[in-house]
Amino acid sequence: MSALADLMQRGCLLLLLALVCTVPAHAVRVESIYSAETEMPAGNNALGRAFEQALSRVLVKVTGMSSLGSPAARRSLTTDAAALVRQYSRLADNRIRVDFDGAAVRRLLDSAGQPVWGADRPLLAVWYAIDAGNGQREILSGEAEPARRGRIDARDSLREQLLAAAEERGLPVVLPLVDAEDLGRVSFADVWGDFREPLLAASRRYGADAVLIGRARSRAADAGRVRWTLATRNDYQVWEGSVSDGPVRAAEYLSQRLATFADASGALHVVIANVGSLDDFGRISRYLRSLSIIEDATVAAVRADNVEFELQVRGDRARLRATLAANSLLAEIPDAALPASGRRPDLSYRWTGRDQPAP
Repeated sequence: MSALADLMQRGCLLLLLALVCTVPAHAVRVESIYSAETEMPAGNNALGRAFEQALSRVLVKVTGMSSLGSPAARRSLTTDAAALVRQYSRLADNRIRVDFDGAAVRRLLDSAGQPVWGADRPLLAVWYAIDAGNGQREILSGEAEPARRGRIDARDSLREQLLAAAEERGLPVVLPLVDAEDLGRVSFADVWGDFREPLLAASRRYGADAVLIGRARSRAADAGRVRWTLATRNDYQVWEGSVSDGPVRAAEYLSQRLATFADASGALHVVIANVGSLDDFGRISRYLRSLSIIEDATVAAVRADNVEFELQVRGDRARLRATLAANSLLAEIPDAALPASGRRPDLSYRWTGRDQPAP
């Protein structure tokens, strides 16, 4: 009998629950999905109209659906945006930041049968290659360019547009440093040639398990055509569009795979193998409970180094699988790799514990 099974059978659940509360989770939590900034309009009921504009932006972030950003779609959900406001603050340049009640927004979408993309979202590393001709080739760095007599560098404008588009969709992204360590693993040819494996491997340095690859012929933020690729460990998508279309289309694709519906909730039996210690158990439990798709997680049984969980899931088996595939903590395995037990699991995984960037 494993040490984990022995301790659990002796009733040491309080110790395990304490571990759950102290071990950090791997998922990237985007706290700003229920907040938005907008300009303060002129005229009558300016504050109320600002709330409506901000709510439209929040609905796009929370659902991943551009269509819900229209005034007509917003009004079909509610005609009283102010009732959802938690707080607001006036900013410089006649702008306002509005924070909405997240639970109230989710209830609104649930009652309308609309999807909700939770705050736990995969982190994307954005590798953006520029071939401007005449041998001018570079990978866009996340570091700002040195000031040159007050002139704004084109790279800074490009970087700002990428990050702004990602923020508007609640998409967590990181631009690599493109320092000696990065260049020891990734070349310009890797990015331009869409070689995903070295980019995925190099991106683990930043805690990212997916990459957004852009290839353009200009440093300009309004570059007419950018070739984009979104690559995860298990899938990839390719398209062409503007600079902003990279983060926008990536967010739309991920939300389609990860957003959940209230009327699709159900119970799933999930087995996780290779749980060799109390520390492993604590980290797994904390991770599962941190995911917005999982409403409740209880331990059904412990057999040797395998832990069986009963999960109440806001969504179906495919949605949970897609969510767990977004990082490297759990690796899916066939049921045949597990010891025989009384109940066949809905999903089976092996704990890897890789919640830190690879060296």
